[in-house]
Amino acid sequence: MTQQNFNLYTANGYAGDLVDSGPRVVQTGVLVGSGAGFGVALKREASIERGVALGGPASTGKTFALSQREYNHEAGSRPTDGTDFAYLETESVSIIRQGYLYVQIVDAVSVAGAALFVHPTTGELSGTATGGYVVSTNIFAEEAGVAGDVIKARIDI
Repeated sequence: MTQQNFNLYTANGYAGDLVDSGPRVVQTGVLVGSGAGFGVALKREASIERGVALGGPASTGKTFALSQREYNHEAGSRPTDGTDFAYLETESVSIIRQGYLYVQIVDAVSVAGAALFVHPTTGELSGTATGGYVVSTNIFAEEAGVAGDVIKARIDI
């Protein structure tokens, strides 16, 4: 008998996915500067009302929000591998200010319960302060992971 392997949509989650239906604080921002992916850090941009821009704090401090994945964005491939066309400049962005979200660790190892590090210009997240990353005092890894892993993280206002 032939064995069928179904391997579509088998990932734990993709960067920017909500982890569960637990309580969270979400809002909408308007992206300023450049495009942004899902599950990346965003900072407040005062040049326009509700403005947000890619990046995090310039020194140790709080990150304003994380970008949340929206399923109304076109998939980058069929069947999807989780890569979508991200937010473009001047688009409205779903942001999460408090709650659980899947994020991708791009550099180094993250430790469950430890604060994550944010790149101040790219908004990418890391487990250590190498390469210009600074500690974000309000984003914490809920799972351990290595570079390239998508892990559960929590952001607090």
